[in-house]
Amino acid sequence: MALKLDDFIHDLTANRGKNDELSPAARAAICTLVATGKSQRAVARQFHISDSPVRATIKHWKTYKSFDSKKRSGRKQVLTRAEKRYILLLIKKNQDLAKKALVGAMGKKVSYSTIKRCL
Repeated sequence: MALKLDDFIHDLTANRGKNDELSPAARAAICTLVATGKSQRAVARQFHISDSPVRATIKHWKTYKSFDSKKRSGRKQVLTRAEKRYILLLIKKNQDLAKKALVGAMGKKVSYSTIKRCL
């Protein structure tokens, strides 16, 4: 039972949406195929993607020696998971709890809209 390369590539990219990023396994396969002598364009055709993700994957490998995505930046969460669970617990115990009491129960500066997003 020989595994065909096209079947392997299809398994790697089967559930990938049009604008989803490539999995680390797919990136490893791309770099392996390019390293064995296939052209970047031919590899892109096999994976049914454009040339630029292939070039970006190779550049990422040469720079970071990793197939994982870089950590994305963004605003830090105000509430921890435990604090969010605590809010839900307070609401379960007393559904008529006032906004000010809920905000005051947190022990730190939190807006009501932040608490509302947890619900």
